Amino acid sequence: MVMEKPSPLLVGREFVRQYYTLLNKAPDYLHRFYGRNSSYVHGGVDGSGKPEEAVYGQAEIHKKVMSLQFNECHTKIRQVDAHATLGDGVVVQVMGELSNSGRPMRRFMQTFVLAPEGSAVNKFYVHNDIFRYEEEVFGDSEADPTSQVLNASLTL
Repeated sequence: MVMEKPSPLLVGREFVRQYYTLLNKAPDYLHRFYGRNSSYVHGGVDGSGKPEEAVYGQAEIHKKVMSLQFNECHTKIRQVDAHATLGDGVVVQVMGELSNSGRPMRRFMQTFVLAPEGSAVNKFYVHNDIFRYEEEVFGDSEADPTSQVLNASLTL
């Protein structure tokens, strides 16, 4: 019997359910979603005002997650979008609100690229993960004359 490949939206929603449940109940195990070549970036700027650097690999991701001191983390997921991407992967974008250690909810955006793990049609790991709080991205830009708008074009 051949297993039918699940839809990207089904994969994305189930992943989101598992990921944020673990974030709440056992954040010290979050690194198990990642592989040795995975990348993870959390937040916009570090304490000195420099852009946060991505970390790579399961061990470094575990260290980074532990440094964020997730405790009693609660999320309200507002939107999940998921689409098929290269190599039978799934890109998942999550928008919601997150509270850590009893602090007020903060709006966030998180994008995952899930890559297939082995030959199983329904087993994935997180290959890329980018997390941002909304106010770090959309702060009061009109009041900040140093804010920059980036223009990009692609020439083929």
